[in-house]
This record gives sequence, C-alpha cells and structure tokens, in this order.
Amino acid sequence: MRNQTPTSMRPARRPSLLRRFISDARGSYAILFALSVIPILIAVGAAIDISRAYVVKQRMTKALDAAGLAVAGMTGLTNAQIQTTAQNFFNANYPATKIGVPGTLTVTSTTAKVTLAASASMPTAIMGIVGINSMSIAATSEITKLGKKLEVALVFDNTGSMSQSSKLSSLQTAAKSFLTVLQNSAPNAGDVKVAIIPFTTDVNVGSSNSSASWLKWSWTYPSQTCTRTWGRTTCTDTTSTKTVSKTGWKGCVTDRDEDNDVSVTPPSTSDSTTLYPADTANSYNNSCSLQSLMSLSYDWTALTSKINAMTAGGSTNTTIGLVWGWNMLTQGMPLSTAAAADPKKINKVLIFLTDGDNTYYRQGAVTCDGMNICSGADVRTALVCSAIKNAGITVYTIRTLDGNATLLSACSSGTGYYYDVSSASQLDSIFTAIATSISNLRISQ
Repeated sequence: MRNQTPTSMRPARRPSLLRRFISDARGSYAILFALSVIPILIAVGAAIDISRAYVVKQRMTKALDAAGLAVAGMTGLTNAQIQTTAQNFFNANYPATKIGVPGTLTVTSTTAKVTLAASASMPTAIMGIVGINSMSIAATSEITKLGKKLEVALVFDNTGSMSQSSKLSSLQTAAKSFLTVLQNSAPNAGDVKVAIIPFTTDVNVGSSNSSASWLKWSWTYPSQTCTRTWGRTTCTDTTSTKTVSKTGWKGCVTDRDEDNDVSVTPPSTSDSTTLYPADTANSYNNSCSLQSLMSLSYDWTALTSKINAMTAGGSTNTTIGLVWGWNMLTQGMPLSTAAAADPKKINKVLIFLTDGDNTYYRQGAVTCDGMNICSGADVRTALVCSAIKNAGITVYTIRTLDGNATLLSACSSGTGYYYDVSSASQLDSIFTAIATSISNLRISQ
C-alpha cells in the first residue's frame, strides 16, 4: 500500500510562502518609508534655513533704519562722510561676527531722502543636501526728510512723589534720550525746538521776569474762617488776599482767575483776571524751590542741563503745567518764542508726564481735602486738555505708576498717545519711540 500524506499535512507549505511574501512586503515598505522621509527632511531643513534667513533680514532692516535716521538727521556731510557714518551705525546694529552673515551696505542721499540697501549671502545648514548651499538676503530702507518745523513742550511733574521708585532719575535719562533723537532729526539748526516746563502746584517763570507787565502781585483766593465754641467748630467760607513782594520773589506763579486759568488769553493790564498771580510757594507752606521753565530752544546742551537740574518737591496741580505748556507753543504774551500756528509748516506737540492726582486747586482751597476740591481741579484739567487739542496741538500723556488714568487718557490725542507706565524703567523706550514718531524724519519704505 502506497504511503500518502495525510490531508491535514498538505497545507504545510503555505506558511513558508506567506512568510516570504511578508518579508518582501516589509522590504518594500522600508524602501517607501526611506523615500518619503527624504522630502520631509528637506522640507524641515528648508524651514530651518528660511527661518534663519528671516531673522537675519529683520536684523538687517532694523540696522538700515537706524543708520538712515542717523544720517538723514545730519547736515553738512560729504558723500564719503555719509557712507562712513551710515556704515558705522549699520555695523553697530548688525554685528556681522555675532550674526555670522556679513552684509554689504550701499547708501544714496539727496536733499529730500536717504535710501539704503543691504545684501548678504547666508550659508544654508541643511538645504545643501539638495544643492542649495546659500540663500541671498536683501533689505532696503528709505528715510524721508519732511521739511516741517517742530516745536515740543515737555511738561514734567516735579512733585515730591517723583523722588520715589527712581521716577525722576528715570525721567531725566529718558528725556535726554528724547533730545538726542530730535537733535539728530533736525536737518537745519532751529528746525526743531524744545521747551521744558517743570510743575508742582505752581510753575516757575524765572525771577528775571519780576518786571513783566503780565504779573500781578496781589490776588484773592477762597479760604475759611473757623471758630470753636463749647467744643464745636464752625467754619464760614470767605476769601483771603495774598500780597507778594518783588523782593526775594523766586519766580513762581499760580493759576489765573477762572476762566482764564484754562486758556491762553493774552494777559492785559486793563483786566486783572488775565494776569498771572506771583506766588511764593510750590506747595502749601513750601518756598518756591521749583526749577524754572526753559523757553523753546535748540540749545541742546542747555536743555540737557535744565533736565539734569530738576528736583522733586511739592504737591500736584496738573492744570497749571498744561497751561504753561500751551503758552510755550502759542505765539504772543506771556512768552514770545513760539512760531505762528501753521499746520502746513510746523507741528506742535505737548508731552505731559505726571505720577499722581491733583492735590491743589487755587480756586477751591489750599489742598484737596475731601470737600470735592480734587474733583473741581480735575474738571479744570479736562477743560484745558480739550482746549489745547482744539488749538491743533498734539498731546501725549504719560501716567507714571500713579494718577488719574481716565483723566490722563482722555487728555491725550487718542489711541497711541497715552502711556500707562507701571515701572519707571519703561520711560526711556517710551520717550525714544515718541521722539522718533514726531521727528522730521520718517521711515517711508
């Protein structure tokens, strides 16, 4: 009888065939996977290289803008000096050794604008595997010289609280940075002028003005007469008169009579309500120790010295600071350095910084003491803010740590003109940004 393979044993060959098939399939998948990974790696590598190129271009563009603003703000330079100056500023803001991608700079300057271009070749990190060994990077910047003149009034709170949290010292540093930007932006001497108005409850116009016809030496203010009977105090509203002697007067003035306290109506000897009351204090019971104001000037050294001389002391009357900032930008008495208003030829800007609420109001009492006097002072501040803006003056306001945010925001010229500062260290960058924004130079491309 012939041996036969049992039926149950016949399929034994099939697993062997299946294993060979699976083994072959796995090999195919491995090949397919390897082929698919290559473009993925190339794409990832391209993304990395492109990101590096983007960062390099950003840095290059900022360096061009800085170099262009610097060169455009200088006058009397030869073409060679323009090239050298621009290259120095470009190198300072685009250090090739640190970035690892050297750049080439070209500069073209005319009386109307400065055009800068930079280019570089960046070695790729990964794209070289597909034959792309470098990427070309190019950036341009165009700085336009507007030709408009600029007048700026810097109105700075010099009250006692400014001595806290490095506020005054930070303001002084920031204000000097501000002056540097504006000085560099002036194509010609006198195209940009700056005034400085420190304020507390008063403004110091300088003792040299003691003979000015716009001052008055005797004035009234609201007060109270109080009597105490059988342990009970009764007060009656009244007025008192303050008379100031020219002898020893240090230059302080307080608010004019309402409604001239929120206007720049020219003072007239025929109307005593338009005259500025000479004062002896910059806060209740304090002598006039406030730094005097400085009229519009392009003496950058003197302006810097005035900023350095500011000290902190006294209480807050924001209205009088704003009024004298407005006076500075208005042609005619009591000051005579401002140009006539002409939006086509000149921009006028007022920058106001404070760190606190109103604590003094001449028409109410000596200090804000809970009898709605502070709110009355805020009303006067709001009125003068509106009047300044209606006169065509751009208003920036800066609240430094403390103060009435609602009042100061409304006082500004709108979105982008109000800054709420939580740390005095922010002031330098804020003032530099404002100076760049208002300068005679614009990054047009």
